[in-house]
Amino acid sequence: MASRKYEKLKKQKDIAISDIKNETAKLEVVSGEAKRVAEVSRDVSIILGDLDKQFEEATKLTGVDISFLFFATALQCIRQYFLTPFQERQNDKLSEKEAKKKEKEILGKFDRNKDSNNYGRGRYFASKEDIFMKGVPYDVQFGSPDFDLKLSGNAHRSRTLGHDPLFGWIFGTSNIMTNTLTDWSFRSYHVKPAPMANGRMKAKIVERAKTPLMLEYAVKRTSEDPAVLAMAVIKQRLHLKSDMFSIAGLPIPGVMTLSPETAEELSKYGIDFGNAMIIGKQITYSVFINTLTAIIHGLFYDESFGSKSLYEVRTRKILSYSNLIASASNIIGVAIAEAVAASTGNTQLGKDAMRYLDVGGFAVTIYRIVNDKKFIQQIKQEFLEKEFYNIVMGEEIL
Repeated sequence: MASRKYEKLKKQKDIAISDIKNETAKLEVVSGEAKRVAEVSRDVSIILGDLDKQFEEATKLTGVDISFLFFATALQCIRQYFLTPFQERQNDKLSEKEAKKKEKEILGKFDRNKDSNNYGRGRYFASKEDIFMKGVPYDVQFGSPDFDLKLSGNAHRSRTLGHDPLFGWIFGTSNIMTNTLTDWSFRSYHVKPAPMANGRMKAKIVERAKTPLMLEYAVKRTSEDPAVLAMAVIKQRLHLKSDMFSIAGLPIPGVMTLSPETAEELSKYGIDFGNAMIIGKQITYSVFINTLTAIIHGLFYDESFGSKSLYEVRTRKILSYSNLIASASNIIGVAIAEAVAASTGNTQLGKDAMRYLDVGGFAVTIYRIVNDKKFIQQIKQEFLEKEFYNIVMGEEIL
């Protein structure tokens, strides 16, 4: 009996000793982890510095990346000087002459015999022969002072809706079909031949017309003879195209409806529809090259390069650097040409140099620098947080 009691007590003692040893071991592990975490906390700046170097090492450009950088830069430079320079402006009279030649070439193919010539007799009506032979009615300036329209010179481009690149497709086309002119405030006027001081007949703004009625007649005429609409649309397109890259240019769409004076002033400083179209083209082509480069570079990704996000950082660097190099070289090149033009008095060289200024590409470059920097910082922060967490946690505590 005493022997069994002794054995039981001995067994309990052994279990107690084993538990104490296990708890002691756990305390030693915890103590070791606490000591390790304390050391990590003490050396946190050094560790973060090492992680920062690791990130830079993982995202630095390789030989292949450098090849992509030069490839993208070369494409951007080719675009700047061969695909998206600003178009040289033509003399207004020469531009108009070429437009009329094109009009007769295209509109001359239409059958005009089915429509009698009522120019000067019918209201809200322009015959096919009128459309073919006469200029657009919203170019007429004779009679403008009678209604205080202020259409003299190139001012009519910013005061008649036919010259608006947006509203012109509706009002300019309707004006052509109805022998009317609609000003910036949507008021319309009849245009008819009238005698000048020398007795010669000339198209003149003669009286007020009703804009809703003018549009109604244009719609009615279209339903009766769609060919008239086709002729008017063609004439409108050719006229806008000829004016867009003439010296006076065309206003930014919609601006004249708010303030014709502002539209005219902006055009004087080159802020017009033609230049806006070129800048849009520059932006589109630049973005296309960036997208193409990113797609091709992405195809070279391999798991041995690390995570996909780190590889994308390299892609973003290529795009930012290539855009920056291309824009910087463009600005420097134009500046040098302008300086030479100024020192030699060669005004033509100065004008030619400004045609190659890559305004749209520069805007894309600014966007890439800001956007890519933000992306890289975000990936870097995630990388540092993840790696630092792994260092702090170490092996799993039992």
